[in-house]
Amino acid sequence: MQEKILVGHKLRRFRQSIGLSQTAMSEALDISPSYLNLLEHNQRPLTVTLLLKLGNSFDIDLKSFAEDDSQSLIADMSEIFTDPLFTGEAVSRRELQDLISAAPGAARSVIKLFHAYRKVRDELQSSDHVAGREARLSSPIELVRDVLQSENNYFASVEQAATEMLDTAGLGEWAKGKPSPNAMSSHTDRIYAQLVDYVEKTMKLRVRIMPAEIMGSQLRRYDLHRREIMLSEALRRPQRQFHLLVQIALLTQQDLFQQMCDQYELPEPQSQSLFRVTLAGYFAAAVMMPYNPFLESAKSLRYDIDLLGRRFGCSFEQVCHRLTSLNAPAARGVPFFFIRVDDAGNISKRLAAGGMQFAKFGGTCPKWAVHKAFRTPERMLFQPVELPQGQKFFTIARTVPSLWTPPHESAPEFAIALGCEMHHARDLVYADHLESGKNLRPEPIGVGCAVCERMECGQRAHPPIGHDLQFDGHMRRVGLYDIGVK
Repeated sequence: MQEKILVGHKLRRFRQSIGLSQTAMSEALDISPSYLNLLEHNQRPLTVTLLLKLGNSFDIDLKSFAEDDSQSLIADMSEIFTDPLFTGEAVSRRELQDLISAAPGAARSVIKLFHAYRKVRDELQSSDHVAGREARLSSPIELVRDVLQSENNYFASVEQAATEMLDTAGLGEWAKGKPSPNAMSSHTDRIYAQLVDYVEKTMKLRVRIMPAEIMGSQLRRYDLHRREIMLSEALRRPQRQFHLLVQIALLTQQDLFQQMCDQYELPEPQSQSLFRVTLAGYFAAAVMMPYNPFLESAKSLRYDIDLLGRRFGCSFEQVCHRLTSLNAPAARGVPFFFIRVDDAGNISKRLAAGGMQFAKFGGTCPKWAVHKAFRTPERMLFQPVELPQGQKFFTIARTVPSLWTPPHESAPEFAIALGCEMHHARDLVYADHLESGKNLRPEPIGVGCAVCERMECGQRAHPPIGHDLQFDGHMRRVGLYDIGVK
């Protein structure tokens, strides 16, 4: 059954942005004004034929235009109404769907208003010592995550800067040809040495590998007065290359990064600083794994993460990060989402894609395999999953080692999950064992307990929105909660 494309709000905004009446646009699409009105109010789905007519008649990106963002808005709005501020207000999912369908702009404004309210509340709590430093940092982190989300983690200008860097450092010819194992091996053996040579000859800086006892907990440090970039000996080679490239980006791409901060209207120094560091990491990955060779390799290896890491001399996590950025309009890879959690379930990195949603102010579903990865360190776990609204995904989860931890400290533990929509799983070597069609039984998971509508889940940590807790001493169900309907 073909999924209906309900993007009437996008169609209406686009028509208004180019100054066309409904009559004028309906003539261009060869439909009646009344039918266009039904399309704009999501009373009729946008057919593939009409979508192609739109592309032929107007200058639009068909892929982004056809993407239905209503599920993302519903997830965000549902999460907002779980806040204690709205205690006593029973807003059903149907009401939220009606609001988003009729006025998606108003829904986005409500989300922005709530985030502004939460920021002020967190700052007041922090000043009263009610919340810790994490509350003060949450707003800049969310702002940067929203920018990454809006661009599908693809930044053409940074990719171009990375390509120019490869040319300047004498590595450009490799990045332009078709990848082969011999060429890759030769490149990864000499990239670090050539980068050091470039830094010393062109940037007039010295690169030094420093003893861990001198660097302490620092892995990289730039000394402006001594004109030195210092890297800890605790870093493995992929991390040394990465951190050297991050520092190169922070020194050579200042104008580009500031332009991008202005472009995305990041309002305060904290969010701008975080965005610059994020872009520097993106730049480093783009140099270590140049777009076209990496995409060609990913397709030919059927997204074998281990082999991609060996071919490009990169770590497991670096490869997973890079896979989320293969979203160039003319050369796309599989659209992956990415998340990293610690063993307490806290999210330290996340990027949604292809219809996957994450809770902004809570953890993830405990039934997801990413939480089970800690039981089998560095072993990949494969899991087909299904969200309450029927979206199906294939996910890969694995723990990743920490960079380095001093002997007297306990090493932090992280697990990452990489995933894509189920219909892309056929392109992944890891999904060859999956049953197909009716035999496929994905694990039912949710975005987060507070917004999940699965009433029979025995692992629920919070009651869902729109439902009351019931307490009956004469009966005990499986799970923590007995849930009634408001």
